[in-house]
Amino acid sequence: MAKKTAGKTKTNTAGGSKKAAAKKTSVKKTAARDKTGKKVAAKKARKRYPPGKSKQVPYDLVYVADSDLHGKGMFAAKPIKANVTLGLLEGKLTKKDGIYVLWLTDEQGMTVTNDFRFINHSKKPNCALTDVDVITLKKIKVDEELLHDYGW
Repeated sequence: MAKKTAGKTKTNTAGGSKKAAAKKTSVKKTAARDKTGKKVAAKKARKRYPPGKSKQVPYDLVYVADSDLHGKGMFAAKPIKANVTLGLLEGKLTKKDGIYVLWLTDEQGMTVTNDFRFINHSKKPNCALTDVDVITLKKIKVDEELLHDYGW
């Protein structure tokens, strides 16, 4: 049923046109499924942080976001092959302990200042730090967190 008000036509959605309005706005919700067709939990959207300014970090391959393991983490933006050198750690040499200190020897550390400092620890790492290079140990999937064994 249409009403005219000051030269404009308004459609009343009450009555017979409810079904038509419902069809336009209804969205079919489907559960996420894996390759075998089993229902899986939907991926939790991660809060991504803006890329840093380091030229040593390939921001087309990695990004920093909230981690389920600890604070922030570094994640793969694209699939990354094994044995790929991602970049160089940047930082300042130090003899004092701190939150982003990578110990090079028993007495010499480096405070990492670029976004590679967000690579978290795991006993099952997928990347390694060789002196100041970050290298992948195995194939890393999209949105998989980069993990390094700190050697504790």
